[in-house]
Amino acid sequence: MKRFWGVILCLVAFNASFASAKEVLLDVRTPEEYSQEYLPGAINIDVLNKSFRHRVSKLNREDSYKVYCKGGKRATQAVTIMKELGFKNLTNLGGYEEARKALQMNPALSP
Repeated sequence: MKRFWGVILCLVAFNASFASAKEVLLDVRTPEEYSQEYLPGAINIDVLNKSFRHRVSKLNREDSYKVYCKGGKRATQAVTIMKELGFKNLTNLGGYEEARKALQMNPALSP
């Protein structure tokens, strides 16, 4: 009977880890670029900033990240760094326009 409850607890913990994982849209452009227009729901962490590794390392590695920048080069750089830090669920959306079209989103403009 103890083994049965042990299996049940493992299954509950396994399902809980998937339930808590979420999809995150990550904009790795500069704050100035981000303030002009961005994709709704995106968080901004500038890959060119010295604190990028530190800030990204605080994110949940179980979440799924869709990464974009202006033209694609910085998104590739960010995904490479995130892989080095142990992130597994990464999608490089490339540049802003590519990401917008792939996600079928209209830009959000700063007030």
